[in-house]
This record gives sequence, C-alpha cells and structure tokens, in this order.
Amino acid sequence: MRQYGGNAGYEDDPSAVYRYDSNVSNYRQVSEGDVIVLRSRIKILGIARIEEILTGEGEKQRLRCPVCGISQIKERVTMQPRWACRDHHAFDAPKRETVSVKTFEAHYGGTFRPAPRALTLQQVNDAVMRPSDQMSIKELDLAKFEEVLWDDIGCHRLVVDYADAIVPDTAAQIATDVDMPRSIIEARRRVLREVNLRRGQPQFRNRLILRYGNACQISRCAFPGLVEAAHIAPYARTSENGVHNGLLLRSDLHTLFDLGLLAINPATMTISLHPALLGMGYGSFEGAPLFTNGTSGPDHAALAERWEFFNSRLSHAEEEVAV
Repeated sequence: MRQYGGNAGYEDDPSAVYRYDSNVSNYRQVSEGDVIVLRSRIKILGIARIEEILTGEGEKQRLRCPVCGISQIKERVTMQPRWACRDHHAFDAPKRETVSVKTFEAHYGGTFRPAPRALTLQQVNDAVMRPSDQMSIKELDLAKFEEVLWDDIGCHRLVVDYADAIVPDTAAQIATDVDMPRSIIEARRRVLREVNLRRGQPQFRNRLILRYGNACQISRCAFPGLVEAAHIAPYARTSENGVHNGLLLRSDLHTLFDLGLLAINPATMTISLHPALLGMGYGSFEGAPLFTNGTSGPDHAALAERWEFFNSRLSHAEEEVAV
C-alpha cells in the first residue's frame, strides 16, 4: 500500500512494477523472489512474486509539517486546513524539501495475478505481522488468508512459491497453535520446525561445528542438511548447551544414539552398536574411533551415562533372547 503523506508519490504500474526508495520504512526487507500483495486505500489490487529489483540513485521531494518538521503527515480529503501531522498540527501546505535517496524498482509483471474477489482489505490487514499505519511496506503472513487464494491457479502457484521460500530460522519464529491441516504454508513451517529441533539450537550447533568441523563425528558425512547437533546428556533434563555436552551426528545416527542403540565407549572413545544394527548397513561403524578433530572431545562423564543406558539396552535384548 502507498502512503502519500511524507512524499510526493511514485509513478507505478501496479500490475508490473513497484517503485520505492531508501526513505521508505522496511525497504531493506524486500527481496527478489518475495510474494507480495499490492493494495490501495480502498481495495486489493493483486498478488505477485518479485522477479527482479533494479537499484539506482535519485532525488525525491519530501513533505514536512511546517510547524514541527516531522514527515508523518497526511492530506485530508474533507477537512480544512487540508493537511495535518501526527502531532495534530493542521496547515494549508506542507514544507517541501529535496533529498537524495537510493531508488528501487521491484518488477513482477510476469507473475502478477488480480486479487480474488473473496480477498478483503480486512483479511490482509489482519495478516500484517507488525502493524503500523505509517508503513507502506508491511510484512504479511500469507497463511492467514491462504485458503482464499486456492481456487485461482496462478495464486495457488504463488502460495507454493511462498511456502518453498520459508527457511528453518523463519519457521521457528512464526509458530502457531492453529490447526490448519490443509495449509501448504503451515505444513512447510511445521516440517522446518521439526528440522530445527533435530538440528539443535543454532548457537549450540555452530559451537560444535567450530570445535569438530562441519561433518558427522562417526560417518564423516558432511552434507549440511543431514548433520545434526546431538545432546549427550538430554537437554530437557540438564538444560546444558555447552560444547562438551554435544556431538555432531548424521540424522539417522542421531536417532540411534538417542534410542540407546549406538553409544561411544568413554574408555576407548570408539563406537559400539546394538547387535540388531550389524546386519542393517551399520556394521562398518562398530569399533570405529569417534572423530574429535584433535580436541579432548566431549565430556566423558556424560558419555559414561549414555554408555550405561546403551548397556542396559543390551542386557534387555539378551534377556529377551534367553527367554
């Protein structure tokens, strides 16, 4: 939405290009690939995905209150004097000044779709994440009105694009308890929140990577999406996020470690496996040394506690076989 109070306006083609500059709040938050909703004061104009942003330098006319000098002013349609500022000073004409700015043109003509008739201004307003009347660029949670877009093939494609662009850190920040089983966006967020939980808190994971390198300490798998930060002593019990309480493990090995089917012998710092895993493609890890990157490795007391848990699992398995 475009607010004209503090500036002299822009020449836009709402179906193809959106122009703004470095004096516009949130201008840094607009990126290529973003899905946007364009609106006027009275209606929704359309939905699109930004294909390209062109940057430049320019000048713009800035309008200010002649009494207090602030730029938060609005032109009034039915009242006199014609203008008023945020601090309730009324005046016939604003003070004008020319300022240098960085200019931006967001182009999206190839993806623009007219808004579905069912989409209302109220729905879009309710989806604003940090409401402010003075901002022309506002961050939306598209999931709030996703269902309204489903029946239009082009808009549905934009919903999918929006969901695909969600990254794990963002998904962790936008959490909702609302049950939305049909929501593409919410389904994506839930998956990524699970990924976040499995990977471990970013600070904890990054500390482990600095200590051991960006690879599994057992398999040496270095694919980032599969390497997770594993707590040795469970975090839920200890709240311990120190580097000595962690391991970098491939996702499947992390699961086996948590289940007590894989452990590290604290005396030899080698890997031990539950016998059931030996014929399941994990046999090469039996007896392999834990990679510690020349450091003292993880806390031996925490490993010893896990080792006891592992041996208790072995004892139960042997008892079941004996029976």
